[in-house]
Amino acid sequence: MRPQTPTASCSTFPRLKTVVARRKTTFALLLVSAVIYAAPVAAQKLTQIHIGVPTNTVTWFPLYVAWKKGIFQEQGIELLPVTMSVRASLGALASRHISYITPLGSSMTAIANGLPAKVIMIFAVRSHHVLVAKRDIATPGALRGRGVAISQPGGTVHRQFLKILEHYRLDAKNINMINLGEMPSRALALKAGTIDAAMLSVPYDLFMEKDGFRPLAYMKDVAEFPLLGLIAHDERMRERPDEVKRVLTAALKGIAYTKSHREEVLPLLKQFVGLPDLDMTRKTFDVIKDLWPDNGIPSDKGLATALTMADVPANMPADKIVDWSPVNDVALSLKFR
Repeated sequence: MRPQTPTASCSTFPRLKTVVARRKTTFALLLVSAVIYAAPVAAQKLTQIHIGVPTNTVTWFPLYVAWKKGIFQEQGIELLPVTMSVRASLGALASRHISYITPLGSSMTAIANGLPAKVIMIFAVRSHHVLVAKRDIATPGALRGRGVAISQPGGTVHRQFLKILEHYRLDAKNINMINLGEMPSRALALKAGTIDAAMLSVPYDLFMEKDGFRPLAYMKDVAEFPLLGLIAHDERMRERPDEVKRVLTAALKGIAYTKSHREEVLPLLKQFVGLPDLDMTRKTFDVIKDLWPDNGIPSDKGLATALTMADVPANMPADKIVDWSPVNDVALSLKFR
């Protein structure tokens, strides 16, 4: 199936009981409509693992590499990525219809509100979002009084834009923020000239540059903002600790392979996000290569940012939301092999 172009997605987690009830009755239909990629054929019997992922964004590209290069198969796992909305993935995890999911902020919010799960790894310690503007706007300061497209108030994209404004010491009251939903709508509005700038994501910045627009600020250069992780249900971690470590092993190996085999993975990246040529793919790779942490763990500051942005209460201990012990064990074992 042809990969979809990346989109930004964010949602808030409704009350846990409501989500579980709804998703238990609709999950069968969800799997029919979800995009389930065809896994490579393995000669041995493999453990099937479903992972709920967003559309094809660069944030989880190393996971795709690990799947395509047989790294998961080496761990005895048949990876089955399932494209799901954030809300659907949370409901599926809560009802234990899916093994792992990747949305980070909404998962942290859900765990703080009672979802029995933990964040066990981070795929992207920095965001792939970028502020793009008309050619005549040379600096973020020139956005005063201008219209800038975000996704929705309080969403991840909105909060990242506020971080950019804070970094450049700009007052949000002087910016006309316009809620335009998903990223393609924001890009189209910018091209049509109905807005002056928009929060987009890599590689949309390169497409827009070709049309005469310019990137003003990359969120990855402004602050550490963990954006995607691996979230597992508490029950799965208790009952299948070996499986959890094998999944984490493959994921970490996927990150290492992606970073150390740039030219080899470029065709995969080109296909994954639908880029027109290898030159643009190479530029995209060089922009995003620092998003993926070698050990799967953010800095303390990055974790604090993620928890704050997810509205996790300040008095809630981080170990109620995250558990780095499995990925620490895996990283240590890989280091000394």
